[in-house]
Amino acid sequence: MAKELGFKQGAYKEAVDYFKKKINLPTKSWNDLEGAMHTRAFIVAGAMREDILCDFRKAVESAIEKGDSLQDFRDNFYKIASKWRAADPSFDAKMEKPKYGAWRSKVIYQTNMLTAAAAAQERQARSMPDVFTHAKYVCMMLPGSREEHKAWNGTVLPLEDLWWEKHSPPNGFGCQCEKEFISKYEMDRGDESVTKRPTEPNDTTNIGENWDYSIASADIGSYMTTAQREELKKKNDWIEIELNGKKNNTAKDNTPLPVIENSKFAPDRSITKENFTDKMSSALGLGNKKDDIVSIPFENQETGFHYETIIKREHIADFLKHITEGSKEKQHRERLLPMFVETLKNPSEIRVQYLKSSGTNKRAIRTAFYNRFKVEGEEFTIEVVTNSGIFKEFTIWTGYKDHNTARKGKCIFRNF
Repeated sequence: MAKELGFKQGAYKEAVDYFKKKINLPTKSWNDLEGAMHTRAFIVAGAMREDILCDFRKAVESAIEKGDSLQDFRDNFYKIASKWRAADPSFDAKMEKPKYGAWRSKVIYQTNMLTAAAAAQERQARSMPDVFTHAKYVCMMLPGSREEHKAWNGTVLPLEDLWWEKHSPPNGFGCQCEKEFISKYEMDRGDESVTKRPTEPNDTTNIGENWDYSIASADIGSYMTTAQREELKKKNDWIEIELNGKKNNTAKDNTPLPVIENSKFAPDRSITKENFTDKMSSALGLGNKKDDIVSIPFENQETGFHYETIIKREHIADFLKHITEGSKEKQHRERLLPMFVETLKNPSEIRVQYLKSSGTNKRAIRTAFYNRFKVEGEEFTIEVVTNSGIFKEFTIWTGYKDHNTARKGKCIFRNF
């Protein structure tokens, strides 16, 4: 890692990819989210407006992609603070004050740079399981290093050891400890040797609140054999996560969605199983190659809310397989393509669910877009589901006629 946490040779590709897959979530504090869920969400504590979050996100993304120094980021931070203090009286005025602003900008910068770097290094090591077999806890022994973390310095354990599930650094705000990966060759040569665990695996006494998680497990799953991982892919082992003792996936404010009446969204009966892939690709601006990819942006001008959905042509083939199986009603879902495209580009409401894989400990955020249409005398509620953290970004769309069905998840956007 380079001076002031910037990346020496530009960004790690893996660090950029890790950060870009996060979604923006307005929150009051860091602890509004379960710790490991921070691998899927970008937050700035107290930033409750999506447009403010977007500005901060661009500054962080620039730091990761270009290797901006703390001072570079701080300059951007003050510009954002000044802009929003003038535009929004409710914006935290302390952000502009030199002492407080210097502290907040450092926390935001370090937290995102260090976690992105850790995720990149974990991904690189995991991609070479026959090469890297162990890791060492490295405390930088800085003036601000925690005494407990100094005591963990030099701990060497196999990568699959349960101790890493809670103790993989960083382990709190400002923690600059690192996890140094050790190759099988180095272990065999005797450069390093396995030590005892300094604490029990579940002892989180000296870890910051909501920092007691493994970035690797939350991002790509716990260590397991290839066969075990392939077997899990066949199962739907995703469960909802309780936040502050409450389940997050059942809406309590099912305010009726506004009805969109426009004949251009009528079911398209010219769409068949044979031409579906081409029709959908054309509607979304996708090319005709299997690995073609398109980003569908949604932005609300009034609030500045911004969200992008990634769809690949191969996702369409998977979806086609899904909609041509099962009931007669399900078989005709391809005809609702005009409603799907409109819901993805101009939703009335967006909700999120926080999920965890019970098999791998991996985390995911499932995002659902909603619209309600009335065409040809019939009403349809359209739900489009995308994922951050599961195997495919775009998952499915559903059209149903029971408008009292609970819309699941925490509402993060509503335009009515």
